[in-house]
Amino acid sequence: MKRRCKECSERSALQDSSERGAALIEAAATLLTLMILLFAIFEAGRMINIQHALTNAAREGARFSVLPLQSSGGVPTDTLPGTSAVQARVQDYLNANGMNGAAATIDVDQACCDITPAGCQTCGGTSQKYSLVTVRIHYNVVSLSMFSFDAGVDLRGKAAMRNETNLK
Repeated sequence: MKRRCKECSERSALQDSSERGAALIEAAATLLTLMILLFAIFEAGRMINIQHALTNAAREGARFSVLPLQSSGGVPTDTLPGTSAVQARVQDYLNANGMNGAAATIDVDQACCDITPAGCQTCGGTSQKYSLVTVRIHYNVVSLSMFSFDAGVDLRGKAAMRNETNLK
């Protein structure tokens, strides 16, 4: 049987308690890192979802913008919807997707000739015309706004479609 001295056992007890404290600090640091990573994944997924909804809203507005209006008998007319009708359609789409359509900035240009990354260029009456719809909304990062940080980014959805009728 092996005997330990009293001093050795006290030293061993002090070492065990300090190791338990170190393990607690390591667990806290690991948990904090894991939670930050988890919140970042949630925020990225939410941001991508909102970006996708904005792109679809712009696409819906552009599609509506190029369709001729229907008469009371269901026959297509020679006029395209106005800017306010397109904006209302985009707001309705955003509201249906759980976003505040009234908070969105919706730009509609139904007389584009050449669409560039900067926007569109207005053309003469003989060129092919496009409808360009841009939807912008401010996205607040929820996990940072809980701690009174005003962190946010402006997201934008953009879509262009050719006016098949070339009426406007």
